[in-house]
Amino acid sequence: MNAEECTAGCCGAARRRTVSDCFDRGLRRNRTEPFDIRGQTMRDANALEAQFSLKIADGLIEAVRFKVTSCVALTAYAEVLAEEAEKLSLTSANAITPLALIDLLEGVPLFRRDRANLAVAALRSAIQSAFLLQTGVMNESRLHLRHATA
Repeated sequence: MNAEECTAGCCGAARRRTVSDCFDRGLRRNRTEPFDIRGQTMRDANALEAQFSLKIADGLIEAVRFKVTSCVALTAYAEVLAEEAEKLSLTSANAITPLALIDLLEGVPLFRRDRANLAVAALRSAIQSAFLLQTGVMNESRLHLRHATA
């Protein structure tokens, strides 16, 4: 890995994790078409929505896309979460907590930090979909059909 690829602070090329920078990157990602592996659209009490989609290769999350309601904090949290989840295993990405996400992003007002819960729940839904695809069980109705023919 060279300094241009490294996102750690040691190389001086760390991605900025401020709300405005993550929001700008998140707006671009939010406009992309979702991947085939999609989670449910999650909603919170404020009527905000988030949905993540994943591209899996060799057991790792190769790429992440999302669709979120137009909220600066939610878009920024979704972008940070997408950046963190890429190149992780499904299990490792599933372990990312809302508190860890809050710690990764500077500048979110206290009354908007609950958006991290929605972003993490939406990512976990996509991860659950990926787990189900890997095990061959797509949904409960397919499971019942499989048992009915056995």
